[in-house]
Amino acid sequence: MHDEIHVVVDSLSAADETALKDDPRCHILRLIIRHGDLEWQDGDRSLAELFGMVDTTGKLPITSQPPIGVVVELFTKLAQEGKKVIMLTVDSVLSGTYQTACVAARQVMDDIKGADIRVIDSKTAACPISGIAMEVLKHTAEGMDIDEAEKMAREMVARTETFFSVNTLDYLQKGGRIGAVGALIGSIFGIRPIVHLDKEGRLEVADKCRTRKKVMKRMVEMAAEKAPIEAIFVAHAEALADAEDLKQQLQGLFPNVPTMLTGIGTVLAAHLGPGAIGVFVRRKA
Repeated sequence: MHDEIHVVVDSLSAADETALKDDPRCHILRLIIRHGDLEWQDGDRSLAELFGMVDTTGKLPITSQPPIGVVVELFTKLAQEGKKVIMLTVDSVLSGTYQTACVAARQVMDDIKGADIRVIDSKTAACPISGIAMEVLKHTAEGMDIDEAEKMAREMVARTETFFSVNTLDYLQKGGRIGAVGALIGSIFGIRPIVHLDKEGRLEVADKCRTRKKVMKRMVEMAAEKAPIEAIFVAHAEALADAEDLKQQLQGLFPNVPTMLTGIGTVLAAHLGPGAIGVFVRRKA
């Protein structure tokens, strides 16, 4: 097996819930969460703990990208070991991790002769990032070179469609992503937006539904409209029953398509709140 090409992902990829966690060729950079006097790395506390803190205090945590020094340290270590690197980051619209990784990569490649680090903006979040990383590791283990692997990963990014919805507007309102009036009106009428990430990773409202049941039905319909599909991903924040339901519905429509289901981690959950759920599909080339 070839192991000269390694993959780096950030913790928003939910890699901890996949086979990547135990793959020595995969490295996870963890984002930071702060709530009051507490600070922890994404993955060190559960979503239930996070939501409990918010319920108790009424205050949202603050999240931040991995410190650039940590990114430089990891890239330096891999370069000194003779490894080539492909890093897949969470959508650059949602986090500054992509920009930080680009700066770190340039610094290490300037400092270490022969260092080769490719940074790719996934333009999505959660488990579809892990799905792409797993494909990169599979093909590079079989002999694919870094140029081909980067090209394949970028093509997969372009073919990935992201839809998500929240079960409460409180977290978006408290985080300043919608106004208080919008949150109040949405709460009164039970309006739940379905958000789609466009080709540049920007958020756009794809639809609005009045019940959770309608949200789930519509998300399945929108995902199915992207057929033919080669991979399906479902992610959730303490909404396992709904996530399993979505997974089963999509598997019923696409019985031979691989499907992955994971949580979303505390960083995404801090912005979306309990009950958030996402459906992601990767279209066939």
